[in-house]
Order: sequence, then C-alpha cells, then structure tokens
Amino acid sequence: MKYPSRLSAAATLIAAFATTGAFAEGVSISEANVKALEPGDVVKVSKIPDGVYLRKVNDPDDAIWERLPEYRVRLALAPPVHESVELRLGDDDQSQDVYLNLAKTSDRFYVRMRWRDDTRDVETLHDRFRDGAAVQFSLGTDETSPIMGTGPDEPVNIWYWRPDNGSVSSLAAGGPGSTTILEDQPVSGSSRYDAAEGNAAGIWTVVMSRPIAAVGEHQVSLERDAVPLGFALWQGSNEQRDGFKTVSDGWIIADMTDPG
Repeated sequence: MKYPSRLSAAATLIAAFATTGAFAEGVSISEANVKALEPGDVVKVSKIPDGVYLRKVNDPDDAIWERLPEYRVRLALAPPVHESVELRLGDDDQSQDVYLNLAKTSDRFYVRMRWRDDTRDVETLHDRFRDGAAVQFSLGTDETSPIMGTGPDEPVNIWYWRPDNGSVSSLAAGGPGSTTILEDQPVSGSSRYDAAEGNAAGIWTVVMSRPIAAVGEHQVSLERDAVPLGFALWQGSNEQRDGFKTVSDGWIIADMTDPG
C-alpha cells in the first residue's frame, strides 16, 4: 500500500476509521478483494503511517484492518513426520483457508489471522483438544525447510497462540520435534471468537505482534527486506494437536521495505 505522504495518509485513514465500526456478532468472511497466495508469492507488508494507532495493541477487530489488504492462504494437513501423527490421519479432507493482514508501524510488526471454526475449543483434556495458531519465520532464506527448519544450523522462529489463556509464545525449532520455548518473550497477542450465527460461520481472529527490533537469540530479524513466513492452525474439534495440524505449503515472502 503506497501512501502519498505520511501526514495526508494519516489524516485520510483517521477520517475513514471514524465512520467504520467493529465487527458485528455473527460476522462472516467475505472473499471480496481478498488475494489468494501461493508458495513463493511476495506480499508487500502494509505500512501504518505515524499518527494512526490501533485502539489498543493487538486489537483484533480495530477498524484499521478493514483498510488494509487481506490475503488468503490454503492450509493442508502437515506431513506425518512422526508415526503417532500418521495414526491420527483419516480420509477426511481437513484443509482450510487462513485470511491474513500483514502490517507494520515504525517500530512494530503485526500479523492478523482469521479462519472459520464453528467450535470454540479452548481446553485440552483427556479426550478434548484446544484450537491454536502459529506463524513461522525462517531465520535465513526461503531455502530453509518450512517443516520446522532444516536442522540446528537452519532453525526457525515460531509465534504460537493458544486460546485457553490467550498467550503467544516465541519458540525456536531446528527440525520436527525440536520445538523450544525461548528465554526472551517479546511477542504479544490478542484474539476474538465470533460464534456461528445464521448463515455466518464461527470465526477466530488472532493478532500477534512484536517490536521490529529483535532482542534475544533465535528471534526473527524484521529489519530485513524479505522475511519468509509460514502458517499453521490446529482445530481441536478435529482432534488436531502437536504435529497433527494444517500448514501452508512452503513460504510466503513478506516484503518489509517501506513504500518508495
């Protein structure tokens, strides 16, 4: 998104936001003006001008999101890298779409994810599993394996959201089964669930963000021109957990450069 000037863009957006309300209950996801992304596609990260602010950090239904481009990525069941995951796979097609906004301010980077889910699963018990969402970042290039990293020498950084307490954790992985919680936790998030109503499906909306400047080991550098991203969802109602999840097929490249 290109702004003619910082001041005029801010004024335009502020005026537009004044007449735009939050989502109504029973919200649906419209396909209008949504661009479908394929692995390897480059996405320009929207720049939120100085002077335009979310009502609160990570507000999932702030009016600002309605003014930014939205993208759709198809997720499919992750490859069964462990035998325990392979035992859980059935014949049902569990693929689904995730809808994305990617944005940044002068000092913060945001990922907003929305997806259809008619059941709000927030607990993990003996026979129940919670929903979840994650954004994966290559710490190197798009040649790093999107399946949790190539190994200890080519790890990934993962932001993982869980619905029971609404927390977001910053993790690192150097291959399947190697996920580690990092000492530094600069990522935060917030979420909203809209229950199914009438013809509208249930929808989770999650925003995760972090300061642009990286602090700590294995935290993705967001000061690069290009950052490879991947996405994952867990549907508790489908008994998804751990490696049993839906994931994007390869990397989407976030163009972090400012508009010229």
